[in-house]
Amino acid sequence: MKLLIVDDHEMLRGALCAYLRSDPSWEIDEAEDVPSALRTIRHLGPFDIVLLDFHLPGMDGLDGLREVIAANEGKPVALFSGTASATVASTALRCGAAAFLSKSMPVEELRIELTNIVSARGSTWVPGNEAAGAPAVQLTPRQEQVLQGIKAGQSSREIARRLDLQETTVKMTMKLLFAKLQVQDQPAA
Repeated sequence: MKLLIVDDHEMLRGALCAYLRSDPSWEIDEAEDVPSALRTIRHLGPFDIVLLDFHLPGMDGLDGLREVIAANEGKPVALFSGTASATVASTALRCGAAAFLSKSMPVEELRIELTNIVSARGSTWVPGNEAAGAPAVQLTPRQEQVLQGIKAGQSSREIARRLDLQETTVKMTMKLLFAKLQVQDQPAA
């Protein structure tokens, strides 16, 4: 699987590359900003997935995301951030990002999410008013697991325990889930 990691923090980028390169099924390239990512995609791409830091030189809001999506010829681009709000995540998803992933998630969970995005492009959750022409909402497998916990009336702490995740990861997943579903809280979800 071809992955391009685009992050201006050399230590983070290097650590992710080293971890993922330990799996021979990954072919990893890296870039430090949007212009170098675009050059790499033109030269070596398109990639099966691009992992793009949200706070990156050359991003210029979400314009950098749009440029990378266009350059990667329809293959998924996932945004990656530790500080972005649910509003930013929702906007990024509407702009075409395949996912919005948290930098606080465990690296093995990140690997699984990237694999899921590439292999399945997420699962589809269809709202009740699909017959009226509303578009389907794409949920990642992790978002579906969290949604099932919400439907069962579980707290974020209970969901985290059941899924063997950190509670902060579950809360970030909930924020992204709420943004995708265009709701404000668990009862609405």
